[in-house]
Amino acid sequence: MVDPEEKPEPASRKRRVSHKDKPVELMIFAHNFKQARLSAGLTQTDITKRIGVSQAYVSDVERAAVDPSLTHMALLARVVGRPLHELLRPSSTLKPSQTK
Repeated sequence: MVDPEEKPEPASRKRRVSHKDKPVELMIFAHNFKQARLSAGLTQTDITKRIGVSQAYVSDVERAAVDPSLTHMALLARVVGRPLHELLRPSSTLKPSQTK
């Protein structure tokens, strides 16, 4: 039964991923994206202004707390000046414990 008082979750909200279910590729992307953003001298706010997502979303991406769409991953990669495939490549600065 649907509660008429309950408001539906906005469609634009990304699915949160539990810690145990995070794919290693998500963890790699999160880490590499943050490093690329910092290397480019960009703040999370700079990212939000360039591609129109919230600062909270950028933070969630960097913590691998959300499962970004391929479109968002490509936009995020472009804004930090890196090809998407590079941000999906394991990095030597990523600790093994960060991928589990």
